[in-house]
Amino acid sequence: MTKKARITTIILVIIFVLLGAGTIIAINMKPEAPIAEVEMARQALALARNQKAETFAKETFVKAQQLYDSAMIVWNNENEKFFLKRDYQQVRELATLSKQQSDLAIEQAGKSFKNLETAIQRKLIYLNKLVSEIKVLSRFPLPLKITNSLSKGKLLLNEAQATSRDGMLHQANNKLNEAEILLEHAHSKANSLIEDYFKNFDNWKMWKANTIRDSKLNKSVAIVVDKYAGKCFLYKNGALTHEFDAELGKNWLGNKRQKGDKVTPEGQYKITDKKENSRTKYYKALLINYPNDDDKKRFQNEVKNGSLAANSKIGNLIEIHGHGGKGSDWTDGCVALTNSDMDILFKVVQKGTPVTIIGSSITLAQIKKQ
Repeated sequence: MTKKARITTIILVIIFVLLGAGTIIAINMKPEAPIAEVEMARQALALARNQKAETFAKETFVKAQQLYDSAMIVWNNENEKFFLKRDYQQVRELATLSKQQSDLAIEQAGKSFKNLETAIQRKLIYLNKLVSEIKVLSRFPLPLKITNSLSKGKLLLNEAQATSRDGMLHQANNKLNEAEILLEHAHSKANSLIEDYFKNFDNWKMWKANTIRDSKLNKSVAIVVDKYAGKCFLYKNGALTHEFDAELGKNWLGNKRQKGDKVTPEGQYKITDKKENSRTKYYKALLINYPNDDDKKRFQNEVKNGSLAANSKIGNLIEIHGHGGKGSDWTDGCVALTNSDMDILFKVVQKGTPVTIIGSSITLAQIKKQ
């Protein structure tokens, strides 16, 4: 090999050595990609989402997601540069901050979930208590507005309980809030209406006591109808001899005000006629003297003060009659007994027999304790 060839070979070797060394140096100088930091941020974000942080720690979760998205954008931008000019420090910082926010979101979501779960359980207990209290009053024929609120409220309550069991707490809470409005309305209105009705209790108590006393003093027969109990009691010489199931006017709550209101009147009356065969369509019937003087006076006052329309009618033809036993209150205001019970009653009463109709023999407090 000539001297020139040897020199050329040496130069080429040196060049290759320098290129190899340069490549090694360049590789070693290449910035390390932030794979570990970004992966940790991604896993933390996924765990936060799994723990429902999107719902229970929304603000913090959104920050974590935004930081992660920013880290990915910066990383992509850096990757577009010449590899020796890449700087992943900002990517690492953003990924680390994202993980911290995800961890915080998981903690916040756990607390929020527990707090909401506790609040829902308390509300369920409260609303079920309201339903139970209203249920005690179910014997009373409440107005349609109240019963509609009650029905809708109970439906929402049942749906909320099912939704809560499935872990959908926000949906359950929304349903409970709706149910609360309806059930509190029904509870308040029902109690107000019935408490007002029971303001007459002292009169009922006096009427019943006087009827039984007069039966004893006069050695006579008397009838007491207890609307709440749904009973017709027969007394002889002041002693109870028979107790019959009674069905009343469909809207028996309150005192009868006018014709067509389907309310059974309250007061002290007498039998004015005994009907059977073709004289009644209800097997046998005992007509009472409704309206009496008190009824007429009350009716006239209500028409006068505008509580009732000027063309209102007071109504009449209130009877104790047969064809009962239907299992519900269905009459237009009369008292219905089974035909067999009417046979017993019909035999022992006469024209002039006292008939006292009261709202209840027991107080509202006693009813609520039942």
